[in-house]
Amino acid sequence: MLAPRGSRLLGAMEQYAQSKGITHYHLETTRFQALPFYQKQGYAVFGQLPDRPPGHISYFLKKME
Repeated sequence: MLAPRGSRLLGAMEQYAQSKGITHYHLETTRFQALPFYQKQGYAVFGQLPDRPPGHISYFLKKME
């Protein structure tokens, strides 16, 4: 199952960032299937670019610890 692995990988990245004093994260996805996954992990959309790439939307997400 991919979601548990994705959650662990994202969590490991966030823990590493926290160990370096980083508390604000951001990422970008163009896959609409990934959007609910990131939102479930506590990320919120702060911007969108429609039709980039053509026929899709680029989503920009952020999270603050």
